[in-house]
Amino acid sequence: MKVRWVDSTMRFRMRSPEVADWMATGQCAGQIQIGPLAQDRWAYRLELNPGPDWKITTESGCWNVAIPQLAVQHWADSETLTLEYLTPWGTRLILEKDLPRRHLRPGNGDTDSTADQKTSRAMP
Repeated sequence: MKVRWVDSTMRFRMRSPEVADWMATGQCAGQIQIGPLAQDRWAYRLELNPGPDWKITTESGCWNVAIPQLAVQHWADSETLTLEYLTPWGTRLILEKDLPRRHLRPGNGDTDSTADQKTSRAMP
């Protein structure tokens, strides 16, 4: 799962196998160490809530997001790409399906400008 946090928006981008696993187990989780100390760990867990409400709590350094199971089921089974929720304090949560990319080759009629882009990474 890819997690992106920009300003007050948190986006969880999931591939099909991750969505299927989440639906089967009822939860998915991840963590990242953002500094050298134990308390510098940020963790999250997405859960299916059998009720109708989104519930967000923090516990022992983990951000827990319980999402209504019916909404997730509809999102997972449909052509809908995103499921969004705006918290009472103004943070927007977005679940997004990460669909496979079609490989584009220059010269075959594709006009997507990302066909020739390369990824650049900072070196240590």
